[in-house]
Amino acid sequence: MANSPKLLTDEQVRRYIADGFIVLDAMLPAALHERIATDLHYSLKNESKWLGDNLLPRVPSLDEVLHSDIVHGALVSLLGPEFAWAPHRFPHNSEPLQAEPTTEEFDPFENQPNMGEGSISGSGWHQDGHSKAGRSRWHTFKALNMFYFPHDVPLEMGPTRLLAGTHLYASLRNVERSQVFHQALKAGTVIFADFDLGHAGTPNRTDTSRYMLKFVALRTANPSKPSWDARERSWVTPNSLRTPTNIPRTWEVLWDWLHGGSTDSTCAAQSEDKIPQLLEFMDSADNAERLTAMYELVRIGEPAVAALVNKLLASSGLNRHESPAQDDPGFYAMPLDHKERRFSRRQFVPEDAAIALGLIGEPALPQLTSLLKHPDPWLRINIAYAIGEIGANVSRETSDLVGELLDDEYQQVIRAAADALGWLAYGPSTLERIQKLLTQSRPDWQEGAMGEPRLGGRWTIENQTRYALAWALRNRINHAGRTDLEAQLEAVMLTALPHESGYTPAVLCQGLEMLATPSALKAVIQYLNPRRWDAFSFAPPAERKAA
Repeated sequence: MANSPKLLTDEQVRRYIADGFIVLDAMLPAALHERIATDLHYSLKNESKWLGDNLLPRVPSLDEVLHSDIVHGALVSLLGPEFAWAPHRFPHNSEPLQAEPTTEEFDPFENQPNMGEGSISGSGWHQDGHSKAGRSRWHTFKALNMFYFPHDVPLEMGPTRLLAGTHLYASLRNVERSQVFHQALKAGTVIFADFDLGHAGTPNRTDTSRYMLKFVALRTANPSKPSWDARERSWVTPNSLRTPTNIPRTWEVLWDWLHGGSTDSTCAAQSEDKIPQLLEFMDSADNAERLTAMYELVRIGEPAVAALVNKLLASSGLNRHESPAQDDPGFYAMPLDHKERRFSRRQFVPEDAAIALGLIGEPALPQLTSLLKHPDPWLRINIAYAIGEIGANVSRETSDLVGELLDDEYQQVIRAAADALGWLAYGPSTLERIQKLLTQSRPDWQEGAMGEPRLGGRWTIENQTRYALAWALRNRINHAGRTDLEAQLEAVMLTALPHESGYTPAVLCQGLEMLATPSALKAVIQYLNPRRWDAFSFAPPAERKAA
């Protein structure tokens, strides 16, 4: 744990809201970065080309980076003090593109340039999916990628590229050259990027391997107050933003959300007459026009609820609950129709109307609750999403109505409900349903379902569902009214722990550690002990450095 986390400033948080990323120096000794780069290089070249999620035990010095004051402070600032590391982490290597180095110019806007053989970094512009599991996207700041560079990365070595402002885009079909962030990076640079920000690898035109280490961090509770070094309450648009998408009204709503407060809807009365026009603008292919209209409706608040519900209802009957095939652009949230939203085993993008209703909050809750049993599964998915976004203001009774969706006939609805329950203070009946899904295998859920197909793996629909449910259990510990549930929460997690799927027990161990009872901690130790990896059993340091 960091001794004194270095919290972000108002200016840094505002830039993160608007651009979708910030770049920091970890302010750690150069010798530490060099040791990490050396150990990583040796391991990838001599032991395993596929460290994947085993990165930390193989390069344990990375723990000093993850718990440093700068890194810990940024994560607390952006995701709250209860943030959690996801089990997924990955070393992205970019190998030399050709035998000889070159200073030939590279177009940083180019999509899918050739990469050196053996590179894991994907060079096509993309928004990530939660590895192995098709979870929700969120406009609110609930997940981020942390990109760490353990050595200098000059432009010719291929630093990671970013597309500023695209974290609020439904797809990357209408991006502009001016959005590209592409610059040389020093050893110890850490980029914090919203999980949905567009990014890509860059060809390595040197004769040396390039490394970037990616970690995923998640919010586990919606904010009730600022978690950074907040000095000012009002939104002020920073100067010299990198994003050309000028949407100050949108940024202001998200700034208010991070403060734990509701959106100012004092202008609602005089804006009601604008609702029909704003609904039309929500269908625009222009991202600034679409997002501005959507968030103006959020600011109008309760008077806009009925119109947004009707817009959401218009998406029923289109089979949007069915995931596209892996070779379909829609699988990667890149459908040809800019208005199309659909479920995907990689990551699903909810309807804009559902996002707006979730941000409006309590005034939308009665109509949303009345639609939880709508006959169209895509509607049930979106209603669950919106209620989850309302979060702490949802009663236990209503939360358990979302929990009833865990009995749904469609696994897509169950998975969306699991994500929503991660933000709700549900009760014992929902816990019983979660336990059943975590411990009773279903033959119809054994179909392969990889969120990131190119990374390989053996995950099934059942694995994906259980992973989402594990987060619903872990996050419940952070929510109010847990006291009467602690024994049941522990019992469910202990019962589910042996049902192996890699990520799921890792999240359950986090939850048991948070409960911190002797029986919970003993179970965590017993589970983790035989899975320990001796990170220093392969080669002595001198040999590693020589390699």
